[in-house]
Amino acid sequence: MTRAVLDEAHIHPAARERVASYHRAVVQEVQDAIAANDIVVVGMRMNPFPKKARKLLDAAKLPYKYLEYGS
Repeated sequence: MTRAVLDEAHIHPAARERVASYHRAVVQEVQDAIAANDIVVVGMRMNPFPKKARKLLDAAKLPYKYLEYGS
């Protein structure tokens, strides 16, 4: 699934650095997890879908990395 992203040509130059660095540590953590694990689940505490995915993965005895952000 690809996220729609505003074309850089439409972002004002003064805002580009802020956009590029927004939540950079989180993005890097997710990228690192993807590089190191075959399965990565990213979710928020109150979202039921990552919890369901983790239950299915546990039942199938498939190892995964879970990253949780926000609530």
